[in-house]
Amino acid sequence: MGSRSEILVKIKANKPDTIELPRINTSVFYEGLDLAIEFTKKVEAVGGTVYHTSNNIEVITKIKELFPEAKINFSTLKNTEEFNTISLADIKQPHKLEDLDVLVLESSLGVAENGAVWIEDSKIPMRVCPFITKHLVLVLEEKVLVPYMHQAYKNIGGFDFGVFISGPSKTADIEQSLVIGAHGALSLSVFLY
Repeated sequence: MGSRSEILVKIKANKPDTIELPRINTSVFYEGLDLAIEFTKKVEAVGGTVYHTSNNIEVITKIKELFPEAKINFSTLKNTEEFNTISLADIKQPHKLEDLDVLVLESSLGVAENGAVWIEDSKIPMRVCPFITKHLVLVLEEKVLVPYMHQAYKNIGGFDFGVFISGPSKTADIEQSLVIGAHGALSLSVFLY
């Protein structure tokens, strides 16, 4: 048995007992806020942009306006196949997506508290996509917005993989200078139906 295996065996043997999550009465947080307005404020505060739309064709039209130079694009939205310039079914290695300009994904949950959008595994064609694309576009309905992360976590149980995304990638730990797109997308656009 190698050292890696020994370490994993020791970790499994010394795993602490699980404890039940605290029960939180989320009604005490209710402020009667307009979730779409609060969500928009938070997305914009972290560097993203929110657009209001009524259908998928409007989303694609606006994306073409925003990113006219984009050549490698992929959308998972219904009836937007003509926007796709690549077939992800043909790509087996994630590094082949290094030139992906625009990725459009649909979400079933947004959080007004922090502008985070939940993307579950089934909505991501390849796990690296939201992090390797230059411009990430997330589309969701206003009715799926929840006020706080408490409600969000109640809604996301049962997924093997998923991620909350809030704003474009950024870091300020390099010489205390803000760098956008350091570890992922250069921009985040959110479209609300």
